[in-house]
Amino acid sequence: MFARKVFVISAALAAAVSAAPSPTHAGTTTKATTKAKSTAAADKPKAQSKPAKPKNDGYTVDANTPGTDSDEWRTADTVVGGADRIEGNEADKNLVAFTFDDGPDKNTTPLVLDALDRYNIPAAFFIVTQRIVGKHGEIPRQLLEREYKAGHLIGSHSVTHKHLGKASGVLLDKEVDGSLRTLVRITGRHVGLFRPPFGALSKEGKTRVSQRGLTNTLWSIDTLDWQAKSGEKLRAKVGKMILADKGGVVLMHDVKKITADVVAGIFDDLEADNCAKLAAGQPPIIPVSLHYFLKRGKEARPIPAEVAARTEAYRRELPNRCAKRPAIVAKPATTTPAPAPARPATAAPGVGTGVIPVTPPR
Repeated sequence: MFARKVFVISAALAAAVSAAPSPTHAGTTTKATTKAKSTAAADKPKAQSKPAKPKNDGYTVDANTPGTDSDEWRTADTVVGGADRIEGNEADKNLVAFTFDDGPDKNTTPLVLDALDRYNIPAAFFIVTQRIVGKHGEIPRQLLEREYKAGHLIGSHSVTHKHLGKASGVLLDKEVDGSLRTLVRITGRHVGLFRPPFGALSKEGKTRVSQRGLTNTLWSIDTLDWQAKSGEKLRAKVGKMILADKGGVVLMHDVKKITADVVAGIFDDLEADNCAKLAAGQPPIIPVSLHYFLKRGKEARPIPAEVAARTEAYRRELPNRCAKRPAIVAKPATTTPAPAPARPATAAPGVGTGVIPVTPPR
């Protein structure tokens, strides 16, 4: 009897054990299920993330900017590059070069270019290259091409107009090399001129500019047009400075409305002064390209034939332009009427006359 009970219990336990899943079997089932879920998740298409919007920092030439990547930016324009620093006193007297910084600007630069065309004056434009990249740079790029086609010189004025007085390494990579990359990529032309913003350039910056074969280009006539309030006063001031220095390198900004508004007047005043000089038998002050200010040591750079031809054309046409100018009507001399003779002072009775006053009778 006892043995029968034991047998029945043992049989029941065996059946229970057989019905329960083994630990190894249970673990295998769990892993397979997890793997199946992971595979299903992987097969499920992921939501497409939006592409990152490119930073408009001026350093990156994006897909909206024409041109191709190359190392051409490392090769400088040898015609104007690699000269000694220009300070404005390198050329002979009676030569003046006009330079414009910070552009191009779609509103003001066209007015400056129109005035240069009207008076047949060459200029140099120093470009802040963040203005010519991306969609917002489409019109400025067209203006840059117009500057080239008109025979003006183009130089770099950095990427974002940062102060480079203490610049080194990375900042010079961005502001100097970055600007050259952009200019060469967009225009397909080499660059030979660099003007540091604010005229400030660190020792390392000067070395970098020299290594890149660029000419550091400063000025001798600072018009301070960026802070001018009166166009009439700015116009008169610039004319007086040019006459006083008998030429030099003039610094202005083609992005300033006040400059764009008066620059044609400045050129007209220069022409009028030159006409007066011709009439008096004096040498005029001829507007020229910066080529005339390029030197290496004491040796002046050769002037390209087309540049010299433009200068001679201005000189040759000046008398004809003077003849077409409205005659200056001299104002009639104003005569100041002679002062009336002074009346003698009336002395008090008996004072200083030696006469004793007589009291009339009452």
